[in-house]
Amino acid sequence: MAELDVAKVIRRVRQKLQVSQEGLSRLLNATKGAVQHWERGRNRPDLARLMALRQLCPPSQERKDLDALIREAQAQVSPYAMIKTGLRPPATKAKDFEELFPPQGLDVLRKENQRLRKQLAKLQATLDKKSQQVRILEDLAKDLQSQIANLRAGAPAAPAASSEESPQQVGQ
Repeated sequence: MAELDVAKVIRRVRQKLQVSQEGLSRLLNATKGAVQHWERGRNRPDLARLMALRQLCPPSQERKDLDALIREAQAQVSPYAMIKTGLRPPATKAKDFEELFPPQGLDVLRKENQRLRKQLAKLQATLDKKSQQVRILEDLAKDLQSQIANLRAGAPAAPAASSEESPQQVGQ
C-alpha cells in the first residue's frame, strides 16, 4: 500500500466537510495554526483528533484514508495494534521483543503520557483555584444574607461607630 500523505488527506477531508481551517479547528478543539501545520505537512494530528475527524467525515474515500492514517498512528503508539491489524507478524522468540516494542513507539507513549500529566496538573490547579473562588463567593453570600436578615430585623448591619468618637467626628 502506498504511503498516505497526511497533509493531502486532512485537506481533502476538510474540503469534503466544506469548512474552513478555522471551522475545522473549532470542530476538533485545536488551533487554526495546528490545522494549517497539518495541511502543510509540518505536523501530524494526534490519534484522538484523527478519530474525531473520522466521526465527522461521511463514508467516502477520504474516510477510508483516515482509517489508514488511524491505523498508522495506532501502530506507532501500540505495537499490539500492528499485530491485530496484520501489519506485522507476531513475534515468535524473545529476541523479537524489540521488534514488537520499537523504541520510538515507547518514546511516543512516554511523551504522550508526560504531556497528559502536565495537562492534568494544569487542570487540577485551575480546578483548585476555581474551588477556592467558589468558597470565597459562598462566604460572601452568607455574610450578605446575614446582613439582609439583620436589616429586616431592625438590627444594625455593620458595627456602630465607636462611642468614643465625638459627634463632630461622626458628622465629618
